[in-house]
Amino acid sequence: MIMLNAIEIQRGSQVDVLKSRILVADSDPDVNRTLQLYFEANGHEIQIIEAANDILPLARNWQPNAILVSSEFTDRNPYQICQEILEDTLTAHIPIIMLLHVDERRARLEALEVGVDDIAIKPIDIEELRLRVEAAIRLSTLRVHV
Repeated sequence: MIMLNAIEIQRGSQVDVLKSRILVADSDPDVNRTLQLYFEANGHEIQIIEAANDILPLARNWQPNAILVSSEFTDRNPYQICQEILEDTLTAHIPIIMLLHVDERRARLEALEVGVDDIAIKPIDIEELRLRVEAAIRLSTLRVHV
């Protein structure tokens, strides 16, 4: 059993959990590690990135089922990175969930204007984030198969 942010995770307790590949891109190693432990405990395969410039190349090569991108990168504009992912023919189908540090209307609107599929506000409710990620993956799978 693992404790993360006061949430108990029991390995094997989830039924019908999607076994998906999730790319987690946050400049904060603690956030990355927490998300990695939680999503792996729920049956997902995780790749971690702490440098914004590495997001698109890894997404193109690894082909994750979803990408979580933090708005806190300082080495590149995270909104521009999301736009590049969505404009690239190899990654345009991958749902993006942006992790916003502040709940500001301007930041939410900018993320949605770029085309992200969903938004999560930090501090993150990790269980809600998992459900949002799994829903985004299900929706993208439906779009691909239609």
